[in-house]
Amino acid sequence: MKAMLAMMVMAVPLVQGHAAQAQSLRQRDMIASDAVKVGELAKEANQACGTGITFQVDYPSYAGVLDDDNNQKPWAYLANATDALKRVCRTDDGKKAVQAKIRSVTVSHGNAEAETLADGEFHYTVPYRGYGPSTVIKWLESNL
Repeated sequence: MKAMLAMMVMAVPLVQGHAAQAQSLRQRDMIASDAVKVGELAKEANQACGTGITFQVDYPSYAGVLDDDNNQKPWAYLANATDALKRVCRTDDGKKAVQAKIRSVTVSHGNAEAETLADGEFHYTVPYRGYGPSTVIKWLESNL
């Protein structure tokens, strides 16, 4: 049971190639502290949806943003996606659709908000402009 629960709560920071080596101490500390919150959000969404979705934050895409103290931590961007999934999973049809179509979620920083779903991978790109889960909820409800 513990092994199954550990798989269901999997939250993986996405760090590619030498980008991990180029991270500052501040960025590494933030990513480490972020991992706890990312794990909590993943657990909540997976419990609500009855899934084992893997949640990832594309930390290299946040490199410039992380140095700005006025920006939110990357876990806050992931919260838009997990809150949207929890909302969609309130209905049986929504829960079944999420279970059938989403295996992983990746959140990235970008210049414009965008959602895509391909081969079980839901990708949410969001800029720092105060976006909330409402657009993600609408997108999921229209595309699942």
